[in-house]
Amino acid sequence: MIDYVFRYDPANPGEKPNPANAEEARQALIQGNRVFSQWMATCRVGDTPQGSSQYVIPCAGLEAAFVRPGDEYPTQKPFAVVVGCSDARVPTEMLFGQGFNDLFVVRVAGNVLGDSVQGSIDFSVVALNQSVRILVSLGHTNCGAVKGAVDAYLDPKKFWSRANSPSLRLIFQEIFVAVRESDNALREIWGKDAPSQPGYRGVLMDMVVCMNAAHTAFALRQQVEVAGNWDVDVLFGVYDVRTHQVCMPIHPVDAFSPENVNLAPAPGHPRDLSALALELAASFRPARAAQPTSEPMTDAESDR
Repeated sequence: MIDYVFRYDPANPGEKPNPANAEEARQALIQGNRVFSQWMATCRVGDTPQGSSQYVIPCAGLEAAFVRPGDEYPTQKPFAVVVGCSDARVPTEMLFGQGFNDLFVVRVAGNVLGDSVQGSIDFSVVALNQSVRILVSLGHTNCGAVKGAVDAYLDPKKFWSRANSPSLRLIFQEIFVAVRESDNALREIWGKDAPSQPGYRGVLMDMVVCMNAAHTAFALRQQVEVAGNWDVDVLFGVYDVRTHQVCMPIHPVDAFSPENVNLAPAPGHPRDLSALALELAASFRPARAAQPTSEPMTDAESDR
């Protein structure tokens, strides 16, 4: 058996200290994802680790859930706010190696910013300002909302499909800017014939996942700065549902390594977004579309 355990010791509950600053909070999420992704890799190959404690997540924060004397309520004190996708393959607390009362999670398809999402973020930053150290925009590979936006961009008739409700179309519209920016970068780096090159659609989807997370982070950073919350950092990353690593930039499946895990600072200027798109377009070309091929891609390959 290979266990991934959330452990609480009532005989020695202790007090789980919150990260003292944004960098400590960032490192807590990075280290947590390294443990989780390594556990998933171990499960995949069936290699029982030496020392099960390697995959034990302390849950000292669980004490906050217990009944208090009188009418006192438990204190909410997450150190990170994560804006992520609703996708069932992306269990936010688990993939970051965090437990009870560690994260304030806002989930919506496509990890886009709508009024309700923004209101939840505003609440967390204001009401929980004593504990929140970072905001994280988290995308993920193979995102259905991104797929829908990319397909509608490539074939506008699909935007009006009966399968897409008006509310779902609003989510696609939130992602279209990231789609256009990614497409522009691919045409600049790969050439004007980029859409006709093998692997274009799959690379475009992977790029949009990254750029959409970056756009959300950029918007959050602007709002944090306007509000004067200088002690809160804004980060972004992408969870790869194949390697189970949170990275930025993302890596091919065969590049699995603890060193890949990273949360990047939110872009501070629109030119940073453009530079990221060009960097991604260049990095994907050798890995996925460096050499033309006469063989058509399979559906599975085109969805990567």
